Amino acid sequence: MPYNCAVIGLGQIGCEFDEKLSSSKPLTHTGIILNNKNSNLIALCDVDINKLKKYGKKFQITNLYSDYNEMFKNENLDCVSICTPPNSHYEITKSACSSSVKGIFLEKPISISLEQSKKIIKLCKSKNIKLQIDHQRRFSSFYHKIKSEINNPKFGSIQSINLHYGAGIINTGTHILDILRFFFGNIKTVKGKFSVNISNRLDDPNVDGILIFESGLECTLKSFNVKNFGILECDIIGSKGRFQINLANSTTIYSKINNKPGLVYRSLINKPFIVNEESSEIMNGFKNLLFCIKNNTDTMCNGFDGYYSLQSSLSLIKSAKNNSKKINLSKLKL
Repeated sequence: MPYNCAVIGLGQIGCEFDEKLSSSKPLTHTGIILNNKNSNLIALCDVDINKLKKYGKKFQITNLYSDYNEMFKNENLDCVSICTPPNSHYEITKSACSSSVKGIFLEKPISISLEQSKKIIKLCKSKNIKLQIDHQRRFSSFYHKIKSEINNPKFGSIQSINLHYGAGIINTGTHILDILRFFFGNIKTVKGKFSVNISNRLDDPNVDGILIFESGLECTLKSFNVKNFGILECDIIGSKGRFQINLANSTTIYSKINNKPGLVYRSLINKPFIVNEESSEIMNGFKNLLFCIKNNTDTMCNGFDGYYSLQSSLSLIKSAKNNSKKINLSKLKL
């Protein structure tokens, strides 16, 4: 029997990207629910009445709410997508955990504070509600294949990791810090300084930084002003190869050592790197959430993952406010 689902927050990731962006695959929470045979979209919620009417009419949904508490009370929901600003995530999750909901697809960042993030994780754990944080790159076969390659002895030892980003260390930063954790493991310490290249978000600064992973690997972060142009790239150099990854469109230049001798040093030569994605990243995340509800297993990007990416972002800001003081990242204890 299909899972009954609802979406709270009908903005860009809730509904609008599927209208604005030309893609054959659904890119929004409403899109993935409507295009999955194992789910039914039965309710929508937003404080913007015009959006409610617009998308209710478009998707032929009659259960429309401006109050999520009322929705949870009236609807027998199995799964809910929370696509609202992060300062609302805790209260909405708290309300969801008092309902029939079995799974929550929560937009990033997990919350605005580590304390609220911890409460979200504890609430879901206490009710055995599956929590998926929408750090979408974790759901992509493309990034899983890159992880496999950089951990292969044929790539050699990691020599350098550099990442360029913009639009704030919270908004964009939680995404990039999550994929770095996915590739290289837990982050041990951070040092940050406020960038001279300002963020387009007044409450979310650009921070340049240095990350040290528990493995001893080091990564540098450099931020840019996206008012000039957008850039979101990660350069990973091993002793036998290199990945220059465009994190914005999930493409890469993959290079390996050229076996032909060079004039002085050996050189790198570009190689094909092809991954066929059957579904969009967000659809993969939703499928995984439904699978975890059915089989009582943990999600691909759980609350702990969301917590640690936010912790890394907030710690970089804390370091920047304290003359680039090194900040040690502690393990979450529930």
